[in-house]
Amino acid sequence: MSAESKTAEAGHPGAALAVMLERVGMPRKELALRAGVSEKYVDSVLDGAKDISFPFAKRLESALGVPAGKWLDMQARYDEACFEQRERESIHPEELEIPLRLAAVIPHLKKHKLLPETADDIDAILALRKFLGVSDLRKIPEITYTAVYRARHRGSGEIDPYALLAWQQMCQRLTESALTAPAMDIQKLGDSLPAIKHLMLYTEEEIPFHLEKAFAACGIAFRLVPHVEGVPARGFVRRMPDGRGMLCLTARRERQDIFWLALFREISRIVNGNANFVDFFLTETGETYIDKFTDDILIPPKGYARFVQNGDLSPEIIRRFAESQIVPEHIVLTRLMRDGLLEETNEIRARLPEYTWAKL
Repeated sequence: MSAESKTAEAGHPGAALAVMLERVGMPRKELALRAGVSEKYVDSVLDGAKDISFPFAKRLESALGVPAGKWLDMQARYDEACFEQRERESIHPEELEIPLRLAAVIPHLKKHKLLPETADDIDAILALRKFLGVSDLRKIPEITYTAVYRARHRGSGEIDPYALLAWQQMCQRLTESALTAPAMDIQKLGDSLPAIKHLMLYTEEEIPFHLEKAFAACGIAFRLVPHVEGVPARGFVRRMPDGRGMLCLTARRERQDIFWLALFREISRIVNGNANFVDFFLTETGETYIDKFTDDILIPPKGYARFVQNGDLSPEIIRRFAESQIVPEHIVLTRLMRDGLLEETNEIRARLPEYTWAKL
């Protein structure tokens, strides 16, 4: 139904009042006397020039026996219809071009029922406004700058502000309804790190479910979310208003070691009290404490130090060390390469398996 039809159907409640007065045979002057207002005031309501306020609705209840709530409901429906009509009329021509900027993310939003299927351009803009929480899509670049929380674009021109805000909203909507403990418990998260680390040994199909379960127990809603073109985001952590936490990680075809390094980097931000952050994989972040925390969780420093001091980095020794640390071999290989102790060769790359997340 169009906004014009809704407005016509709702109608100003003054019209319903006029019909009622005619039906009961009550002159306007008598209603004015009963309600304690001027006849001019009654005329303005009946003509639709003045709305039915709460005090006048209560007086109509006394004068006509019709509950005040009924008059206020009619007024609210009329106000909503008028607002929707004004919203449609307020759409700027430039806003009609913005869905083109969101071509990569809109299919994901529709797949998850976050946006309705609509063939009408105006309805599509209104749906986007509602989903993104903005009254004018042209304001998104200004909003995005503050909405990304602690994220830094590092001077890159690769991040589209429209796609970024849509991606963030998608993350929040996909996780906010997750069942978790009532509040984020950072101490419990810290205690759960060994169990989360153990999930690296699970199959690709098992990992998402078990990660969601592990984080839920700590009051954190976790979700693997689609990677969206124009949003080179690695992860998104946020404190939700209800006291819970949110952690999203993009699911894209990539090496398994990169996925787990990224996950534990996001965890380290929460544990270290930086729980409002969008992490991009554009350049090195330089967050030394985050890198060290991640390395130490994945491979405890004392054991790693003894291992590298031994000097034997043959495939069999590396495999045995990985088993002793209860981590996949690729975690050790990546650490050795980052530390400059192992050269990345074709043979090494062949030992670095990938996730495809094909079933997500």
